Amino acid sequence: MTSPLQDRPRLLFFRWAKPGLPAFLKGHLDEHVQILQHFFEVKVIDRDCDYAAECDSFQPALSIFESGVYAGERNIRNTGSRPDIPKLGFLHSDAYDLARAVFLSDMDRWGVEEFFTTSVAMAEYTPEIADRLFVWPNAVDPAIFRRYPVEKNIPVLFTGSQERHYPWRNALGRVLSRSFATMTMPHYGWGKGGGRTVYGEQYARLLSASVFVPACGSMSRDLVRKHLEIPAAGACLVAEDTPALAAFGFVDMENCVLGEAAGIPDKLDALLADPERLEAVVAAGHDLVHSRHTQAHRSQIREWLDLQAKRGPGEHTVQAGPAGNLFLAPAGQGPDPFRAGGRDRGLLATGWHLLECRDVDGARQEFLKCLNFYFIPEAVLGLAYCELSAGNAQAARDWTTQALVDTFTDRSAPDPDPVLWATHIRALLCGGERDQAAAAASRFPDLRHRELDRIRRSLELGTAEGPARASICPVPFRSDEDWLRELNHHLQACGQLPSAARTSAGASAAAPGDGRQLAAHVRHDVRRARERASRRLRWRLRTGAAKQIRLRLSPLKQKLLTDDFSRTITDVVRREGLDQAVLYGEPGRDRGLRALHRGLNLNPSLPRLTMIPGSGGEPPATREARVVAYVADPAAAAGAAEYLSGCTLVILRGTTTAAGYQLLGELSAGSDLVLLAHDPLRGHVLLGRTGRRSAATRQSGGRPVPQAERTPS
Repeated sequence: MTSPLQDRPRLLFFRWAKPGLPAFLKGHLDEHVQILQHFFEVKVIDRDCDYAAECDSFQPALSIFESGVYAGERNIRNTGSRPDIPKLGFLHSDAYDLARAVFLSDMDRWGVEEFFTTSVAMAEYTPEIADRLFVWPNAVDPAIFRRYPVEKNIPVLFTGSQERHYPWRNALGRVLSRSFATMTMPHYGWGKGGGRTVYGEQYARLLSASVFVPACGSMSRDLVRKHLEIPAAGACLVAEDTPALAAFGFVDMENCVLGEAAGIPDKLDALLADPERLEAVVAAGHDLVHSRHTQAHRSQIREWLDLQAKRGPGEHTVQAGPAGNLFLAPAGQGPDPFRAGGRDRGLLATGWHLLECRDVDGARQEFLKCLNFYFIPEAVLGLAYCELSAGNAQAARDWTTQALVDTFTDRSAPDPDPVLWATHIRALLCGGERDQAAAAASRFPDLRHRELDRIRRSLELGTAEGPARASICPVPFRSDEDWLRELNHHLQACGQLPSAARTSAGASAAAPGDGRQLAAHVRHDVRRARERASRRLRWRLRTGAAKQIRLRLSPLKQKLLTDDFSRTITDVVRREGLDQAVLYGEPGRDRGLRALHRGLNLNPSLPRLTMIPGSGGEPPATREARVVAYVADPAAAAGAAEYLSGCTLVILRGTTTAAGYQLLGELSAGSDLVLLAHDPLRGHVLLGRTGRRSAATRQSGGRPVPQAERTPS
């Protein structure tokens, strides 16, 4: 709780925010200072400065250094001075963002070794610092987020981004919009357009006027501000059932509504049918937040400082869960890091397992599923390893280069993530660019990590001194022998001699070559020359006049190759949770089918496509599976109405033909599929499930109900 003014120690808060942030983001930054002011006398430093001079002037008891997604140009000198003043880092970033690497780089330069973050999921996404990372959870300002005396005239309110890394919110939006009156507030982004975003008291009043408001913690299943703001303002929180929500005291149908998207409509119906129960749930959610999750309850940083004075030899600071207090424990003991259960974490683990089993295609697919959520550097690293195993060093280098460009340009980092850099060097070495690999390994001489040390030793280079840098994308642990075996496998797959690798002692990993190796070496030189010429050509195409022409033609190409209906197909398919795809009829070159392929390639699940060229083909089972069916030829889908009724999405072409018209009638009358998009002149229809089976369908056991069996309305 809030400390008396005379008991508040002084705190220097070093923060360099990017210029031009929209007002709602500046408000978020101000909230951090407000929370700190409950427990400290705070001075914010947002300019280039000398650390020693600032400390001498203010005499702080604690210094906090912020870095992450909103960090702008930052320059602070003499951070090694005043070792008597404890330091903390504040990691301000989404759990999956590349900004994590920028943060670790800054902390390494500034000599900061323990950190706080608002992200409940962050420990799972930065395992190499999990034992010194604490959660300073999001909180609400009770003066703003409270019940306002307004009429509740919004049944369901959707706010926030609808990008692909919010899969639960997007799935729920499609389900509820077919069953309930909903209001959707556009997300205007984080740049100049963000100035139109509703925030503060205006946003809180909007929440108070709503009955149900969904919130999503992204694919990382984090706890975000909305999870607390919604119940604090007197609306009923609707959210995915995650470990993070449970850790903060949320219980399904007691103080909120939790569950998978398909089951939410029935729960909302039950509450609407029982107003007293709905009010009890809303009141319990409101009381939970106001009694446990306001700004005055976020004392974790003050607790950390107080424990510094008490910490004895052999003790370290630990936290009792992501919403808990801090306490001292013997070294090596304490709670396990919290696991939020991020969707992409399972995909990454599966990808590395498949790669270890030499299933390169399967591993590549799992890593690509991650990238269909977001540009996740861990997945980029996995894809680079896949390409090296497949013998494509240039493709591996392209992946690492993409992440490095983002690191150095968009993020303004002074040095890269050490494992990402080691993998880039590996790709250079496997591509036959040994000199470039050695030059890259010699850059950033103070940067250390086990993986970087190993690749430097393989190039007969010395390793850096000092502590190792943590990585945001560590690879699975390998012994020295297994590591060298894997490097040789990559070298050989890419057409290089395994003798390019050295052991940690500098000995050759393979004997000097014989005649066959010499012939291979000649072939290798020819291939290198060909690859260099090809790379130069590709670079000119990327950066020269050809690129400018391509960019200018791109909008015209989109207009020629797509239309509103096909763009709707792509957008719906890429966002929908899907397991499989089925094509009825011969594959053609129509816009709709191209749109289907684009959507499938962008869908995080990368659903497999099964083709059924003629009637009588056996489609994959739909029980427990989410299927999109594309009917290019209604005749090929003859007799498949019952199967199609169980699909999540159905794209039907040819409704202007007798067979297509009949199939559309069967699907419209005997299933819970509803119309999502329609091009009546060309005879194209997009149907989607409402998320709930119709009463007639439930009574029939899931089969379509013939017209004669239906009760007149």
